[in-house]
Amino acid sequence: MSYTEKDYQRLENEVSYNDVSTETLQPTLDSSVIVDDSPQSIPSNKICFCSTLVFTINFVSSILIINLSKWIYVKHHFPNLTLTTINFFTSFVLLYLCLLAKLFTYKRLPIIRMLPVSVCFAGFIAFGNLSLQYNTVGTYQLIKLQVTPTVMLISWLYFKSRYSLPIVLSFIPVLIGTLVSTYYDLQFNIFGLICAGASVVFTAINQILVEHYQKEYDCNSLQLLFYQAPLSGVLLLTVIPYFEPLDNLPRIMNSNTILLVLLCGFIAFFVNISVFWVIGNLSAVAYNMIGHSKTLLIIFIGSILFHEPFNQRQMAGLGFTMCGVLMYSYFKYGRAVSSPSQ
Repeated sequence: MSYTEKDYQRLENEVSYNDVSTETLQPTLDSSVIVDDSPQSIPSNKICFCSTLVFTINFVSSILIINLSKWIYVKHHFPNLTLTTINFFTSFVLLYLCLLAKLFTYKRLPIIRMLPVSVCFAGFIAFGNLSLQYNTVGTYQLIKLQVTPTVMLISWLYFKSRYSLPIVLSFIPVLIGTLVSTYYDLQFNIFGLICAGASVVFTAINQILVEHYQKEYDCNSLQLLFYQAPLSGVLLLTVIPYFEPLDNLPRIMNSNTILLVLLCGFIAFFVNISVFWVIGNLSAVAYNMIGHSKTLLIIFIGSILFHEPFNQRQMAGLGFTMCGVLMYSYFKYGRAVSSPSQ
């Protein structure tokens, strides 16, 4: 079974735009869930249990994927693009198993038209992982918060979208706080900063294209991701030999590395699935609040796990950034909840 068309429309209206700060490894978050039963048909205690369980899975898996990827890069020296490609194909295999289990239905889409969104998908994941490899976890996580204003800017320039003044102003402290924290990062890396900026741009374009494709082809996120994942993997396969010669791969491969790489792909898939459920069953407000709480915890765990110092000036920048994020959440979602007629 699957959600009805009415349910998909409700989710699309509710989650037309989401903060991307939750993870670079979960790109299409707009309007898809894999749960069959509607809240009306499930006892309230079961809904509460499922919500708590999936919330926990999403919270834990999102934190794990970032720190595990960083660990594989730093401790095992596994090539970045190769890991990204493996994750793409792992996601495709698991999606195919979900298709066989009838967790979503297959929809034929034109492969040629899927290439632009697949290029952006590959670009934002690959550059995001490069940013994670060369930046501290704190800098990586804070720069990701710039995706939301980037989407707004692109939408304003090319689609004449309009946003309220409070929402626009809320991103001033986000930008200033990120600049302060990045500038005073003791492990500041120019190449890492360039990769982070490229990831932000690719992520923003990918979000816009995904939303457009879902409306144009009347497909949900899983149906689109079923095409994106393998196409993006094939695209990266064509460039890996030029940037990451595989001569050293046998030397760094061992049972522990193989296990961690496969685990990374498995966790990345779980991040996506749990996000779809959270958005569909706990609302966009809950999803964004989860994301904000994870941002702080991811930075804290990363600074301890990888011995990345976080000085007082960076803490001040982080605090300034989070104030802006909370302001955005209030003006974007809080007012909508308290004043549904607006």
